[in-house]
Amino acid sequence: MNQLSQAARVSPAAVHVPATSGHKTLFSAIATLALLSSAPAMADVISFDNLLPDVYESGQTLNTASYNLQFLADPTTAAGGGVSGVGAILDGRAGASCDIAACPQGGTGNYLAILNDGGVNFSRADHQAFTLAGFDYSFISPVSGLPDQNWGKLQLSGTLLNGQVVSTALDFPGQGSDGNYYFQNASLLGGFSSYVFTGLTFNACIFNDTGACSNSLDFPAFNQGQFALDNINVSAVPEPSTYMLMLAGLGAIGMLSRRRASGKAVANANVQGA
Repeated sequence: MNQLSQAARVSPAAVHVPATSGHKTLFSAIATLALLSSAPAMADVISFDNLLPDVYESGQTLNTASYNLQFLADPTTAAGGGVSGVGAILDGRAGASCDIAACPQGGTGNYLAILNDGGVNFSRADHQAFTLAGFDYSFISPVSGLPDQNWGKLQLSGTLLNGQVVSTALDFPGQGSDGNYYFQNASLLGGFSSYVFTGLTFNACIFNDTGACSNSLDFPAFNQGQFALDNINVSAVPEPSTYMLMLAGLGAIGMLSRRRASGKAVANANVQGA
């Protein structure tokens, strides 16, 4: 005998299904996606401390912290089709890491030195875009013991997602009161830290007799275009398609949850109407 009284019988058509957990799941998924897309990407700080001291020739590529560093030759070497030693991982704690040049002092670990008027191009190994938040840099004098002077500037030239090239330049830090060079944190100009890059080149420009700053990758600088980089703060920027895939996946989860909740409501109504 049916244990339910007639008063307790409910017609399936009379069952009202409130906002289901599927709706809530979908709304939560969209909210989560919005938070993910608005949050800054996880930053990487390239410090070079995990690398052994070494020398790199122009044309070689160093991979570290998911980034490719391609070393660029000085103009004279490049024009002749040759190669030259333009990159080096040096230990800032070792005073003898630079035999002739005046390298930055007081370091606590390894740093990247760009020598002989060369340059270095940064790009993501996975081809994603990235942003640059800051870095430490110093001038490397071609010969130690020279009096302080304004040799030139550090140049940054970046390629954006649309192919546009933007650039900025920073004055090299001068000598300290003890005659040595030290690292200085970069102050990026003109909103440079807000750009999204596919590639970024560091090189030096050196002041000529007219006061103009000649690009060391375009004109010979006689080994005066030398500098050091450390603690490069970069962040990968996922492509828009990544967020679209996330949205599609979260939307599918929401629809599946809604169908399950709807199925449960119909099943409960059938039980009550039996």
